[in-house]
Amino acid sequence: MTFSKGAQDALRLWANTFSLSRNACSVEDFYDGLLLSEMLADLDQTYDTAGIDSDPRQSLAKKRNLQHVYKGLVKLINLECPGLNRQARIANFRATASNPDAEGICKILSLLFAVAMLGSNNERFVTRITRDITDKPALSILQKITVEMKAEIEDAEANLDTDPDADDARQLARDPDLALEEENASLMSQLDRKMKLLADMETRLAHLQESYESLKEEAARQARELEDFHNAQSGAASQVIQALEAKIREQDELIASHEAQAEEFRIARERLAGEISSLSSRANKADDLEDEVNVLRYRNDELSRKANVVERYRQKLEAQGDLQKEIDNLMYEREQMQRDLLDYEKILKRNEALEDTNNKYASKLQDYETQFIEMDTTRKREYSEMLHLRELLRTLEAQRKSDEEFISELQDQINNGGVHSIGSKSSEFTNPGFNLEQELENAKDVAPNLSLEISRLKAENQMLRSTAGSGPEVARLRHELEGERTQHKRLQEKYRNVYEKRNAADAQVSALMQDLPQERLVQWVERLHPSGHGKLRILTQEYFSTKVFNELKSQLKKAEEELKAERELARDLRNKILDRDREILSARTDLSAVEKDSAEALEELKATDKLISSSLQEELEALRLEYKNMSNDADEAQRALVKALLEKDNLRKEIDLAKDQSVSSDALKSNEKIKQLRARLQERNEQLEKAERDRHDLMRKLKASQDGSAALAQKAQSDQIIKNLQRENALVTTAWYDLTSRLQSNHVVLQRRNDVPRSWLNKQRQMVNATPRK
Repeated sequence: MTFSKGAQDALRLWANTFSLSRNACSVEDFYDGLLLSEMLADLDQTYDTAGIDSDPRQSLAKKRNLQHVYKGLVKLINLECPGLNRQARIANFRATASNPDAEGICKILSLLFAVAMLGSNNERFVTRITRDITDKPALSILQKITVEMKAEIEDAEANLDTDPDADDARQLARDPDLALEEENASLMSQLDRKMKLLADMETRLAHLQESYESLKEEAARQARELEDFHNAQSGAASQVIQALEAKIREQDELIASHEAQAEEFRIARERLAGEISSLSSRANKADDLEDEVNVLRYRNDELSRKANVVERYRQKLEAQGDLQKEIDNLMYEREQMQRDLLDYEKILKRNEALEDTNNKYASKLQDYETQFIEMDTTRKREYSEMLHLRELLRTLEAQRKSDEEFISELQDQINNGGVHSIGSKSSEFTNPGFNLEQELENAKDVAPNLSLEISRLKAENQMLRSTAGSGPEVARLRHELEGERTQHKRLQEKYRNVYEKRNAADAQVSALMQDLPQERLVQWVERLHPSGHGKLRILTQEYFSTKVFNELKSQLKKAEEELKAERELARDLRNKILDRDREILSARTDLSAVEKDSAEALEELKATDKLISSSLQEELEALRLEYKNMSNDADEAQRALVKALLEKDNLRKEIDLAKDQSVSSDALKSNEKIKQLRARLQERNEQLEKAERDRHDLMRKLKASQDGSAALAQKAQSDQIIKNLQRENALVTTAWYDLTSRLQSNHVVLQRRNDVPRSWLNKQRQMVNATPRK
């Protein structure tokens, strides 16, 4: 891109819109770099003007100023408009800094103008242009430059995908470890080259200084010789003098060239020193990145170890497939037993509830009968009073009718003129002791009593309704009523089932007794109970039906005891299976927690603990309900025992009274009844002891479930096993990692060359002691 005279003037006018120390009259005023530095400081607040020489009289100072401006401009372009990097690379700023010209200065001004117009803070500079520049051709040229720079930025962004450098950057971005290692290697190689170049330059500088000193000594010697020769031959050898002067001039030129080379070498050394400092900072950054890579590798190793642990757990879990099948079979058997047990428990609870409800219902019926008798008595009394009042009312009605008839007769007599007959009749009528005035008074006395009684009854009824409608009392009564209804239903179902079983058993035994004679009974019992069992040893022809019945009853009792033992065993198996399920759930949770991070593992452990606690809570509620039912059964058995004892006491009193009498059928019946009562008492005692034992067992189980010691001990054992396995896996993984690291380090050591210095200090010594290049 070339700049015409109009473009140069337009850029100069735009530069004068900044608050500069002096206005630029031409492009040559920007050659020293001071005005460009002021403009860059206005565009970039972070630009450092400390490296600018404020009095650049020499060309070297101007060159340094322009180089400093170029560095600041590249930094500003990377921050504001990265798309102009290509233009910044194309512009030959080194040639411009060495030999400034109008074209190079205009390129710098155009880049500054593009950053100002297309950067993030462009409003301020646009306002300056519209306010300070009034030349329309200049404005159009500036607009054209803006459009060209914007198009250049768009082209750079469009070519970003096809740029190999961008592809390399994206490839490195995809693999940060490789990018860091490659950058570190490149920086180390650049540092190595720069250090070698610096050592070479220092060696050359030392040789040049030695040559310079020798040349200065030789020039001084030649000057002395010339002076001596001039003194010796004051003008006789002019040709020799001219030759010597020519030689001196050559030596001066050589000295000037050596001084220029020394100056160039000093500049190169300063530049190399700056590059070395920048490369050192980048090397430090590479070391930090290498530390981060090591940390990431360590994390990768940790994840590998965890993956190995998970794999081992998975293998162990697969190896325990047989145990899982056995657990499934046990769970299926447990479900079958649970269903049978639940059915039996439902029947048993229903029977117990029916008995309790029946007793309560009987007591309630007695209370209701008492209340009914009282209410019936009250009803009868009020009914008799009502009949009495009706009789009185009928009497009064008849009296009223007779009075009306008498009044009508008196009116007829008055109309007919029979006054004497009225007087006689009135005396006759008043003789019985009733007259109209007394009857009216009696009516007045009776009516208010009836109304008063009715109002009193209504008030009492209202008071009873209001009292019955109170909130807490009604809620309590309703709660008690619901409890009584539930208990009544349970007892009713229990009583119905027991009654049906008893009727069925009685029907079967009766049918058996009626259909079979005594001889066939013996044969049938022998067939049912062979002698090999050892249950029945005396089976003769004199074996009676009663004995068969008693034996069947004992067998039934034994079967019930075996059924109870089986239920206890099923209950124990169910509890063991539940404990095993909880253990398996806890172990699976711990296994899955290893694969997840700490937060998810903690949440899963909390959920598992909640499930285990809910399961224990359900068992606790079931035990509490069972304990409550057993307590009710024990109370019922205790009441039955007290009742039996009272009956026994009454029978004992009756027997004491009947001792003096002769033995009769009544006494025999009483003795039989006493025996039956004793048997019932013994059964009640056994039931009471059994209920007490069950209550103690339930209390023990309740306490165990509340403490949770067994579950905690089992969980602690499982945790210890898991910790041991984790420790074993960690040891194996650590040994594998150490072995791999050792093999890698040995491989790297074998690949190194023996003649290459390994430390940084030895590399420096090798570069310093190396022979200089000729």
